Amino acid sequence: MELKQLKHFLAVADEGGISAAARRLGLTQPALSRQIKALEDDLGVTLLDRGARSFALTPAAETLVTDARKLLEFSDAMAARVRSAAAGLPLRIGYSPSLAGDFLPLAIERFSQLHPNVRVSLHDTSSLEMQRALLAGKLDLMVTVPCGAADAVSWTTLRECGWRLAVSPRHRLAAARSVAPADLHDERLLLYDREQYPDYWSRVTGYFKQHGIQAKVAGEFDGIASLAAAVEANLGSAIVAETSRLVRDEDPRIVSLPMNPQPEPITVAAGVPARHAPPNHVLAFIEEMKLHG
Repeated sequence: MELKQLKHFLAVADEGGISAAARRLGLTQPALSRQIKALEDDLGVTLLDRGARSFALTPAAETLVTDARKLLEFSDAMAARVRSAAAGLPLRIGYSPSLAGDFLPLAIERFSQLHPNVRVSLHDTSSLEMQRALLAGKLDLMVTVPCGAADAVSWTTLRECGWRLAVSPRHRLAAARSVAPADLHDERLLLYDREQYPDYWSRVTGYFKQHGIQAKVAGEFDGIASLAAAVEANLGSAIVAETSRLVRDEDPRIVSLPMNPQPEPITVAAGVPARHAPPNHVLAFIEEMKLHG
């Protein structure tokens, strides 16, 4: 009995006929019939009750359908594991550059020295897109602010960080030593997109409500590059994490101002699917991030 025979048999069972299955498999009808007959001979049972114009699965065939699917699924998974082992274990990381861009390269460099068989890939997306990819099995972990359903993602805290106000050198607050809530009254705010970054929005708007600040949202942005361009153009001011390269780099086009009092600190965490234990190499990378975070 060969795996190819089982695949051909399942095609016949799924399509409900030899002719349709043969078309699907790109075989001639006689060739497929010979494959099914050879499988019957190997098993010593009749799988198809053949009539003049149709056939029916025998009880033995019904049992084989269930077991053959399991066997082929196991075979496919085994082949994938073997190919993965030959090519190196994948580690697909989704991350927020403004929150992890400073320590993630250090963690990856050290981890790669200790685990040279692991292939690391980075995916810079919004927190919402990261969570969707993580739960769909397209990412192995995400590094961002904890978000989404608490029972879907398991989080490990890496660090906490504060906030800064980013403005153009031509902005009215550019010469300030620090920014108080009252300074932001009627300010034009440049914020990350509310749908893609819901936790960010919750923290920023909560800060404004807490201090009774009336401000105007002048623009929403899907990433740091577009947000930085708007700040440089003096379209308004942006409240960002103190770890963001927008305020971390010494860029003469951006002025970074401390905020006093601070909004609620930002928790940066590593998230993995809660439905199963993560592989050892994922756990090892999380530990490496804790050392550098």
